This record gives sequence, structure tokens and C-alpha cells, in this order.
Amino acid sequence: MKHQLDLTKLTRHAVPAFLIVLLAAPLLAVGGPASGQEETPAPETKPSQPRFRLGAYFEGWQLNDKSLTSFFGHSQKNLGGIEASIHTKFNVDVWVSYRKYADETMTPVYENIDKFEMTATSLGLIYRPIVWKMLEPFVGAGAEFYSYEETIVGETQLRPTTGSASGLHAQFGVYINATKFLSGKIFVRLNSVKDKLEQALPDGPSELDLGGKEFGIGLTFRF
Repeated sequence: MKHQLDLTKLTRHAVPAFLIVLLAAPLLAVGGPASGQEETPAPETKPSQPRFRLGAYFEGWQLNDKSLTSFFGHSQKNLGGIEASIHTKFNVDVWVSYRKYADETMTPVYENIDKFEMTATSLGLIYRPIVWKMLEPFVGAGAEFYSYEETIVGETQLRPTTGSASGLHAQFGVYINATKFLSGKIFVRLNSVKDKLEQALPDGPSELDLGGKEFGIGLTFRF
């Protein structure tokens, strides 16, 4: 009889404990990894780069052609320009820029106004080898497309001189990221553009050397 009572007490305490363990086992299996297995860390994702950049800049432009610069009396002209770029991959951007060079002077004999205007379009690639949070240095290269016109205003029998030329450019600089959507820019661009003249100029040159140096600062919107 005593053995039966002990067995009954043991059964009475063991059954509820067994049920608790049985119900808790699935929860423990779901809540943590199996014994001997490590959790796989989530892959790290690189910060996304802006897809588009739109900007404006102010620059100094120094032409190589000594005939033009000496005649108009300016070795450097300051002007503004606009640019846009689209990010492709591997930190490479397709970039385009547009600006207008203009100068004028008074002719020595008849004192007419002689105007020279040139529109310049650049198309190329920009590579940013290092992308930091604040700074993005870059290098680039591409093509230049120029269209120019020289006009004498006043009584004259000379017709306007027009022409177009193309060449190459190389540039380098740095983007300075102020916010997520706004960055500054410092750049230097070297151009090589020449145009063959139909008739040589009185002082001898038979071509216009429209290449030169451009350097300036800009403001770019990123999105």
C-alpha cells in the first residue's frame, strides 16, 4: 500500500512537469539557433549614390590663341556654365557641360565694335576613385565641341566669320558634399581644340588654337 501511495504521488508531480517541457520545446527551438550552429550575419550594404547631378559653376577661361587674346586684350575671361551628369556604375558618371565665351574690342581704324562669341559643349566621363562622406575626388576625359562667330558692328564690308571645331579635354577636381542633396565643386579642365583657317591671318597663323585652361568652383544638386 505504501509503495502504491508513493507511486501515485510521483505520477501526480511528474505528469504536469512532462507536459510543461513538451509544450516549451517547440518554442525553444523557434526562439534560438540549434546547438552547434552560428547565426549568419546580415550582409552589409553600401550606401546608395545619387543617380543624377545638376549644377552651375563660375570659371576663368584662358585661351591658348595669342592672336585672339592680344587683339581683344584679355588673356582670361570669367564666365558661367551649367552641367549635368548621370551615375552608371563603378563610380563612373556620364557628364555634359555648356558655357559661352564672349569678348569684344574696338577696331583701330574705323572704331567699329568687333565681337567674338563661342559656345562650348563638353561630353565625357567622370571617375570618382574614392567616395567618402564629405569628399569625392574625381578625374575625367572626353570631347569638346565649339561653335564660334566674329562680327563687326557698324559700317563695314566684312562679313561675319563663323566656324566650328572639336577636340579633347581632361579634367580633375573634387566634390565637397555639404548635405545629402547639395555639394560644392572645385575643378580644373584642360582643352585641346584647333580649327584650320581658310586664309592665314595677317600675322601668319593658319589655324585658331581655341584650347586652353578652365578652372573654377560650382554648386551641384544631387538626387
